[in-house]
Amino acid sequence: MLFNKLSAKTAALVTAGLISMGSLGAITPAQAVVDCTTATADTATCTVLKVETFGDVIQPALVADYRKLHPEIKLSIKKSDLDALNGTSLYTQCAAGGAGNPDIAAVEISYSGYWRSYPQCFTDLRTLRTSVGNKSATELKKDYLPWRWEQGVGYNDSVIGIPTDVGGLEVAYRWDLFKAKGLPYKRADVSKAWNTWPKFIEFGKKYMAKVSAADKKKNIGFMDNVATIYAAMMNQGTQKYYKNNGTDAGQLVFKTNPQVKLAFNTTIDAGKAGIGTRIGQFSSDWNVGMTKGTFAVMLAPAWMMDYIKGQAPTTKGKWDIADIPGGGGNQGGSQLTIPKGAKHKQEAWDFISWYLAPAQQLKVFQIYGLFPSTPSLYTDPDLVGFKDPFFNNAPTGAIYADGVKKLKPIFEGKLQRCIDMAMGSAISLVINGKEKVPSKAFATGIAAADKCK
Repeated sequence: MLFNKLSAKTAALVTAGLISMGSLGAITPAQAVVDCTTATADTATCTVLKVETFGDVIQPALVADYRKLHPEIKLSIKKSDLDALNGTSLYTQCAAGGAGNPDIAAVEISYSGYWRSYPQCFTDLRTLRTSVGNKSATELKKDYLPWRWEQGVGYNDSVIGIPTDVGGLEVAYRWDLFKAKGLPYKRADVSKAWNTWPKFIEFGKKYMAKVSAADKKKNIGFMDNVATIYAAMMNQGTQKYYKNNGTDAGQLVFKTNPQVKLAFNTTIDAGKAGIGTRIGQFSSDWNVGMTKGTFAVMLAPAWMMDYIKGQAPTTKGKWDIADIPGGGGNQGGSQLTIPKGAKHKQEAWDFISWYLAPAQQLKVFQIYGLFPSTPSLYTDPDLVGFKDPFFNNAPTGAIYADGVKKLKPIFEGKLQRCIDMAMGSAISLVINGKEKVPSKAFATGIAAADKCK
């Protein structure tokens, strides 16, 4: 690296390090003079990067790795709701000209269509270059799935975010509970038995036929919540609520796309079949239910595997992973962005480009189960050969890789999340017994979606 490309702070660290080497021998220079682990604000030797995220988009083990490489950088991570319009206040901050912006903000994929229409709120990552390698987003594009990359491209073609993981969707199930009820329980047999959604519902009915009346009163069910079927099916098509018509904004087609009604009706059919528990995901009952066997099946994006391990550690070896009905699936994923008002754009870009590189994405998968958005890893023996002992030694790398490869690009527009919520509310009306006629609930959902702005 040329000296004139070093920041003043980095130059000071190097100088101090050289002095230290003269008297201390081979001690690593920066580590000998810098410790920013407790820093809460910038100092002469420490840069504090403010990060706004949700869940574990930024994984602790990788943060520790980066601290070893760059002891002069402290990541101050604030977690909030994934709703980027409310939880992280990005919209308010943007309206204020970037005042209060963090250095890095995670945007959940369901909001990517919205933020693509506001590229002025973010730094165009094509304008930044890494301190090591001199790379901009333009050079990094080839490393990522094309359709995931596009979810971080603004309507003016600026690059506003780099893809984190792909929320590849499969099915986590309790093989021990299946076996106890005399049902297929080996993953290949299970995948074959429910390779379509109607067959999945029928499998669930067979499971429920083996559940006692007393247990049914205790809300014991086949799957956790049938409402999750809707989103899974919507992400298996080639269109959701928008059509790619060659324009940046796309064309709304939620009223005419048959996939919307098919996903809605299939979800309602599952509800009528009584195969779900109606326990809200991420509720305390849901967490406890994983251990107690309250339900035997849950649609599980790759990132859910780590969550199951954390909530139900005593069930190790009792879970397995089978293919999702219909072939391929996706739920979740994020983009890491640098808001327009970020104070430390260079340091933020250096971290993002490092953190989301294939090598780090592989490590994140191996430790936490988040599936990479970098397709070069999909043939890497360390990924496709990975087996998870918690999930009965299932080859989770190969299973999720196969599923992700089946996905087709779906154009997502500005009102994506709003329409999702409108249709979700309509499904809840039927599932919770507040509307007896599904067609009326569907019309209610479409009407609500029509009011999205």
